[in-house]
Amino acid sequence: MSWGTELWDQFDSLDKHTQWGIDFLERYAKFVKERIEIEQNYAKQLRNLVKKYCPKRSSKDEEPRFTSCVAFFNILNELNDYAGQREVVAEEMAHRVYGELMRYAHDLKTERKMHLQEGRKAQQYLDMCWKQMDNSKRKFERECREAEKAQQSYERLDNDTNATKADVEKAKQQLNLRTHMADENKNEYAAQLQNFNGEQHKHFYVVIPQIYKQLQEMDERRTVKLSECYRGFADSERKVIPIISKCLEGMILAAKSVDERRDSQMVVDSFKSGFEPPGDFPFEDYSQHIYRTISDGTISASKQESGKVDVKTTVGKAKGKLWLFGKKPKPQSPPLTPTSLFTSSTPNGSQFLTFSIEPVHYCMNEIKTGKPRIPSFRSLKRGVSLIMG
Repeated sequence: MSWGTELWDQFDSLDKHTQWGIDFLERYAKFVKERIEIEQNYAKQLRNLVKKYCPKRSSKDEEPRFTSCVAFFNILNELNDYAGQREVVAEEMAHRVYGELMRYAHDLKTERKMHLQEGRKAQQYLDMCWKQMDNSKRKFERECREAEKAQQSYERLDNDTNATKADVEKAKQQLNLRTHMADENKNEYAAQLQNFNGEQHKHFYVVIPQIYKQLQEMDERRTVKLSECYRGFADSERKVIPIISKCLEGMILAAKSVDERRDSQMVVDSFKSGFEPPGDFPFEDYSQHIYRTISDGTISASKQESGKVDVKTTVGKAKGKLWLFGKKPKPQSPPLTPTSLFTSSTPNGSQFLTFSIEPVHYCMNEIKTGKPRIPSFRSLKRGVSLIMG
C-alpha cells in the first residue's frame, strides 16, 4: 500500500488530510495543556486546604494530644505529599507530552510545507511541458491547414488553362514552403510530445510517488508520535502511583492509630480535680421550739431585766459618738449571731469562750427583749438634744 501508486491523482485530498493530521495533533496538545492546568490547580487547592486546617500554634505543648487529632494531622501531611505528586504529574506531562507535541507540530508543519511545494513544483513543470507540446501541436495543425490551402491553390492554377506559367510557379513555391514548414512543425510537435510523455511518465511514476511517499511517512510518524504521547500521558500518572499508594497507606495507618480509650483517658487526666464528691447533708430539726416548757419563759424574763439601759450611761456614751468635727470612732464589731461565740467571766477576772447550743432559743429571747429597749433609745435621743442645745 503506497500513496504514490494508489493516490497518484489525489494531491488535493492528501493536502487536506495532512493538514487535518496537524490540526488533530495540536488539538490533542491543547487537551494535554488543559489537563496540566487542572493538575496544577488541583495541587494548589490541596495545598491551600492543608494549610488552612493545619495547626498554627507556635508551641508544641499546645498541640492537641488526642489520637484523633494526631491522626488528622498525619492525614493532612500525607495529603500535602499527595498534592506534591499531582505537581509531579503536571510537570511530567508538560515536559514529556505537551512540550514534545508542540515541537513536533512545528517540525511537521515545516516538513509538510516542503513536500507540498515539491509536489506543486513538479505539477507546474508537467503543466509547462504540456503547454509546450500543445503549442507545437497547434502550430503544426495550423501549418498543415496552410499547406493544404497552398496545395489546393496550386492544383487549381495548374488545371486552369488560362493561368500563366508564372502564377503556377508561384503557387508551387508557396506549396513547397508550406509543406516544409508543416514538416518542421511536425518534427517540433513530435519532439515536444515525446518530451511531454517522458516527463509525464516521470511525474506520475517517479516524482509524485516519491513526494507522496514522504507525505505518507510524515503522516505515519505523526500517528506514531501521537501513540507515544498517549503512552507518555499514562506513564506520567503511573510513575507516581507507588508514592500515591504510600500516601494513602499512611492515611489508613493514621486512621488505625485512633484510640478512643486513650482519648477518654486523656480527658480524665486533663480535667480531673482530685477532690472527693461531697458527703450527705445532716438533718436539721426546726420543730424543737414547739415542745419548749414553761421554764423557757422564765429564762427569757431574766434576760429581759438585764436588757434595761441606764439613761445617764447612755447619754455619756452618746457624747463620745459626736464625731462631726472630731475623731471618727472605730468600726464596731459585727453583731453576734445565734451561732456566734459568747464571752463569760471567771471569778478571778479571766474570760473564756462558750458556744451556744440553742440557736432557736436565743432568737426567741432576742425577740422578747426587743420591746424594753425602746425607752432606752428615747432617753438617748433626749440626752443628745440637751447637749446639742
